[in-house]
Amino acid sequence: MKFGRQIEEAIYPEWQLYYISYSSLKADLRIASNNGVFTEKNETDFVEKLDKDLEKVNAFHQVQLTNIQSRIETCSQAIESLIPSENSEAEMTELQEEINQIADDINRLARFSKINYTAIIKLVKKHDRHTPYVLRPLFMVRIKQCNFWRQNYDSLLLHLSQLFNKIRNGTVTMSFQPVSYIANAMIPGGQDEGKSTVVLRYFVHFDDILELKTQILRHLPVLVYNNSTTKGEDIDPPISSLYFDNSELDTYSGRVENAPGSQMLRLRWYGSAEENPEIIFERRTLQSDAVSEKSEKFVIKDKYIDGFIKGDETFIVKTAKKIRSNPGKTEEDAVAFEKLAHEFQADILDRKLAPVLRSNYRRTAFQVPGDRSVRVSLDTDICFIREDSQLFSNDQKVRRGEGQWHRPDVDVNYPFNNVTDNQEINHFPYAQLEIKVELPSPDAKLPSWVQHISESDLVEEAHNFTKFVHGISVIFDQRVALLPFWLAYVDTDVNNLPMLMSQGAIPKSDKGKQKDMSRNADQGYLSVGGSPVHERSSLLPDGSDASSNTAYSGEELETTLTPLNAMTKAFFDKISHFFSEIDGSIKGPARIVREPVILPPGVKVPAKVITPLRVEPKVYFANERTYFSWMSFATLLATFSIALFNAGDTIGRISGVVYTLVSLSTFLYGMGLYYRRRELINARVAGPFDDMSGPTAICVALLFAVGLNTYLKLTGTVPVFFFV
Repeated sequence: MKFGRQIEEAIYPEWQLYYISYSSLKADLRIASNNGVFTEKNETDFVEKLDKDLEKVNAFHQVQLTNIQSRIETCSQAIESLIPSENSEAEMTELQEEINQIADDINRLARFSKINYTAIIKLVKKHDRHTPYVLRPLFMVRIKQCNFWRQNYDSLLLHLSQLFNKIRNGTVTMSFQPVSYIANAMIPGGQDEGKSTVVLRYFVHFDDILELKTQILRHLPVLVYNNSTTKGEDIDPPISSLYFDNSELDTYSGRVENAPGSQMLRLRWYGSAEENPEIIFERRTLQSDAVSEKSEKFVIKDKYIDGFIKGDETFIVKTAKKIRSNPGKTEEDAVAFEKLAHEFQADILDRKLAPVLRSNYRRTAFQVPGDRSVRVSLDTDICFIREDSQLFSNDQKVRRGEGQWHRPDVDVNYPFNNVTDNQEINHFPYAQLEIKVELPSPDAKLPSWVQHISESDLVEEAHNFTKFVHGISVIFDQRVALLPFWLAYVDTDVNNLPMLMSQGAIPKSDKGKQKDMSRNADQGYLSVGGSPVHERSSLLPDGSDASSNTAYSGEELETTLTPLNAMTKAFFDKISHFFSEIDGSIKGPARIVREPVILPPGVKVPAKVITPLRVEPKVYFANERTYFSWMSFATLLATFSIALFNAGDTIGRISGVVYTLVSLSTFLYGMGLYYRRRELINARVAGPFDDMSGPTAICVALLFAVGLNTYLKLTGTVPVFFFV
């Protein structure tokens, strides 16, 4: 879709006068693209008009932002002054409506900023491409003076969280104090007997993050952390996880196969790693159901880590002594710690584990303090960085010096522009949402708002996704034997969510209109570009922009093939298209249009449970076996026809020619069918894959050849055209 149409669909009618005049400015540039005459006066008029629109957008954004802040303050004061009475419930309802509207307006303002920023960038690029003047360097300086495109809405979300929380509790006496990283991290991971924990994971497009946050805030407050790095408070602190594995990548193999009992060791910390006293050493063991995990962990200081992983027991001795001297601890606590720490250390030494991968991301957590029934985390700015140092025999690059347990050139400096090698770093093109719900019984239903988010257009299911497995698979793609199935769905084009083909392709123009998460759905909004460019996966050939195993479109496929392969593909595409048209003409008249079914009162259509469509290797092998079967039949028929042509009389030669034509047709059909089905499988199309027209046509042709042979033999006549 053209961007001009996109911006028209994204415009909110009440804000129409404050958008960039994209169509008008584009028309001004059309003079240069049509006849190449773009005078200095045209340049002056264009720049002035664009600068005026830029000021208009920035001023309107500032007015709306100030208005939202004022409304938040008004609501806060209204709640504080509200005295419980007979009318308090009605007033609370009115305030809740206003707070919901504020949340919707924040989303609309963020979209307004994004679409206008994208329009400006596109106009500047188009100007520099079609005119003799260069505007980009100057205008980039100009746009940096405006704040609308880089506004951080976290402070507004924090205030909204407080307001929503007070409204939910119906009181103003609740505490909203920040919690420390370590206190939250060390919450016991067990659950009450009889309860069932459901873990849901989803991919989230960058453009939908703010809307998703405001939707969750309607039901859960955001957790605020004391940031030990910046001495302030964060709602999305940076988190780093350092994973251990050996040169054989045994830990990865166990995880990608979901092997029960497979263990994973990692170090995890919030903020900077330097002089961090709250680094968590954790071991996660996959349980027998291959879904749940057992977590065991303790806290270690930065200065002890290198010695600990090399076998030094200084940390264990000092910590055990400190536990024994603590009046609140018992001898059993000290013994349990020593046992766990020795197990960690023995595991590292026996399996020759070393740091291999770091994942870095920012996490926004939503949870009612002290209530673990529903916990939501949203991870953004996810990236994966190599941490191995001389671990592999054919890679002796030093990434960590002597006495260092992590790379010194990587800390919290996202997006880590100092790491430029694509084989060293990989940026994940989506955010990840994780919802943990403790249900009273396995048969209990999820909360309705959780179901609403799961079924919305804001998220896409990430079945069994883990950062460790994904990071290893894209960073060490040449060293692993197995790849996780979700790699086929993860597209580095950030404008597209990983969409399963079984769900049907949703046009972008329609997808934007399907977002009904807000209380007042904003129809017509369309996600556009402007998101930061991310590194491509190391699984791809140079120059490719799509992720490994992702289905290519026709144009993309032609550009990635060699000229010979492209010609071969084009030839077989024509054959495939020919048979597809025949198939469509046969099946077309038989289609039945069914009337919509009217359900009885109280009967509802069950929600469709969408799971990732996983393609097993046997599917590819089945396609190859079918191909070889067609080739075997065609070869046998060709051998028979050539023998008949060489050894027979005139009638035999005629029949041999006819059989040869049928054999060649079978060859072409079998090859075309194989390539067509292979592309459908790579595109994760759910089917059907059967073909009624091709086999029918070959059978009819073979029947005709046999009939002709019989007729000529019985009559003894030879057609005149054969001699001609």
